Amino acid sequence: MATSLLTRVKARVDLSTSGRARGLIQGRGRSLFKGSGEDFDDLKYYQPGDKISDIDWKATARSGEPLIRQFNEERVRHLSIVADTSSAMAATAADGTSKRDAMVTAAGLVCFLAQKNGDLVGLVAGAEARPTQLPARSSDGHLELVLRTIQQTTTAAAPAPDSSWLIERAFRVTSRATLMTIITDEAHPLLEDYSILRRLTTRHDVMVVRIGDADPLQREDEEHEVVDVNHPREIAELSRHSPKVARDVEAFRRARRDEVSAMLDRLHISHVLTAGDTTVVEDMIAMLRAREYRHARA
Repeated sequence: MATSLLTRVKARVDLSTSGRARGLIQGRGRSLFKGSGEDFDDLKYYQPGDKISDIDWKATARSGEPLIRQFNEERVRHLSIVADTSSAMAATAADGTSKRDAMVTAAGLVCFLAQKNGDLVGLVAGAEARPTQLPARSSDGHLELVLRTIQQTTTAAAPAPDSSWLIERAFRVTSRATLMTIITDEAHPLLEDYSILRRLTTRHDVMVVRIGDADPLQREDEEHEVVDVNHPREIAELSRHSPKVARDVEAFRRARRDEVSAMLDRLHISHVLTAGDTTVVEDMIAMLRAREYRHARA
């Protein structure tokens, strides 16, 4: 019997983490999922030691006294995986692994975190012509179905990437506040997605995991045929040997990566760019630890 995808992720996490990182994964859910698992309860007067971020400024202005919002923490939190299952994610990652495998591992880590905390996980994926959605549930079978669905729908024959449609759909179909993890490639989300991402952050706590693309020229393997997944054609051997083409390609990719990262920073969205399946667990844990640190200081 084949090992489940979730079991493989659990093994990766156990082998790849130690000390403080393992402690983070095993549960301090309130700091990790801040903003996605609390219900408003009441207002109270500010006391020394209360968090400045909990001040209700409108209520404070009306009363003339500093008031803070009190929340009742929910026992069950809702998480949502927004997976880019386009043809671009069936290509090779920067570390030589499959971007699809890296995406499954990233989604598996979210599922593992949810399982440790007893939280619910839903899925939004697919394309406009064939949308894919799974409701938020918590059973082992459901989490395995989430990972299998991502794996099986991400093929070279899938539609081209459309981050605007995917993010818009995630916004429309996910009405309840969630911790939402968008998993895509290094070129996405696009700068044109700024407005819909900003709307998304008003309702959800958003993270973005970007999987790096392989070198499109693949100069180290001259006998290997290199094909563009989004525009299926072989990249000419002359281009692969040209130093000028190599410089131009690297400059373009660096500028694009930096632009996307800057946009996500402006929106205060936690994000990470990982090389592929060999690094995604460690990189996501580093991102989650940074989130925990920021929330602790808020």
